[in-house]
Amino acid sequence: MPNLLAFEPVQILGFVIIFARISGMMVSAPILGDRNIPPQVKIALTFILALVFYPVLTAPKIPLNPDLFYIVRMMALEVGVGVLIGFSARIVLAGVSMAGEIVGFQMGLGFANIVDPVSQQNTSLIGQIQVTFALLLLVVMDGHHLFINAVAGSYTLIPPGGLELTRPLFDNLVRLGGGIFVLSLQIGAPLIVALMAANLAIGLMARSVPQLNVIVVGFPFTIGMGLILLTLSFPFFIEAVAALHNQLEGIVRMVLRNG
Repeated sequence: MPNLLAFEPVQILGFVIIFARISGMMVSAPILGDRNIPPQVKIALTFILALVFYPVLTAPKIPLNPDLFYIVRMMALEVGVGVLIGFSARIVLAGVSMAGEIVGFQMGLGFANIVDPVSQQNTSLIGQIQVTFALLLLVVMDGHHLFINAVAGSYTLIPPGGLELTRPLFDNLVRLGGGIFVLSLQIGAPLIVALMAANLAIGLMARSVPQLNVIVVGFPFTIGMGLILLTLSFPFFIEAVAALHNQLEGIVRMVLRNG
């Protein structure tokens, strides 16, 4: 039986480098990096994935006698690649939350905020509902496997220690951040237009009937109309999340390829 402890220090360091990239993804990726998952589970899953990846990946090229600065730099770059993978996907999902915030504001629920258990910040009620549904749909579509595949494919784009903070990398991140607004408008466009028409109808009624109390009539009407439209638009929301799932891997690869 082979001795499992007969490893050279270079091999152990190579395993730790792979562990660092996966841990960066586990911290920042949606679903896998959420705070409701215990840290013990994340560490165990990261360790198991590192064990699976280590035999099939090309061993990192490490000098025979690396100094402390080289090891720290290599670890920081590998964690940065993992964080970049998860952060790119989290930026895209932020568009779903922004769409819910816009719709909630149109419904008159701008002040109805709750604490997001993931980000520990106040967020819109409708935005939190849509994000929760989006995450559940991504789990059903094996979206959590997408991030694991992205880490495995990242080694063909960025070898260990090969991350470079170039201008195309920052340009793509800025472009990806700007795409949040486009994505939020695409997802929330049907409800936004319908609620604008409802508010316009209430305004015309208040103008034609001055005795009508707009506050008493308007808020229940817009909230009820928004909930009805939110329910009717759920099939469209499923298709939008499915299209988003198909684009996530390409977006992550695009960021890494230009990084």
